[in-house]
Amino acid sequence: MRKIRLLLTFILLIAAITLLVGCNILNDLIKEGGNAPLSKLLDKTAQEDTVEVTTESQQTEQTVKLYFADADGKVLIEENRTIPKTLSLARETVSQWLLGPAGRSSAYPMVNPQTVLLDIGIKNGIATVDLSKQFLEPYSNVSAETALYGLVNTLTQFQTVQIVKIRVEGEDIQTYRGIGLENLRYRNDLIGYASGTVQDDEVTTEDSPSEINLFEQ
Repeated sequence: MRKIRLLLTFILLIAAITLLVGCNILNDLIKEGGNAPLSKLLDKTAQEDTVEVTTESQQTEQTVKLYFADADGKVLIEENRTIPKTLSLARETVSQWLLGPAGRSSAYPMVNPQTVLLDIGIKNGIATVDLSKQFLEPYSNVSAETALYGLVNTLTQFQTVQIVKIRVEGEDIQTYRGIGLENLRYRNDLIGYASGTVQDDEVTTEDSPSEINLFEQ
């Protein structure tokens, strides 16, 4: 007797679900004026799902500012670059800076392209960047001040960073090519102009200077 009751309950449950689904389809048919076939309703549902996926994909990119040198190596040129969103936004931003400007940009690289980002961290408004020894080498005709503040301005665009501290090969350094490294903050007076927005795929990414070691900003 108990088995019969369970069977009846199961049958009633299936019938209720079927009735609810049928009501939803009927409601959609009424909204469409009674002329929409079932296949059209199914297509409509599929299209709505596709729109949601596309919207989510569009939210996985972010534009950051990178500062490079002009032809004379004395003025900063601002380049906006769209990169994939990541938990390590500051790390990815510095890595993009080390890669240099886009090929069609009017800006020029700041430092030796062999420079590697070893580590980076942000605490209490201070971003500590650890770079390889190639960072200390003069590059092309870029002045020391321009190269230094290209990095500083790139990092201080983030609200969580007010001051930049630089290390080389894990060691604290006091000067960079004759310039003191105390209280490195954003400098607007060195910026010449903006070169526009580029996508990260317009930049050569082979042998990226960033090592895979995430930190939470």
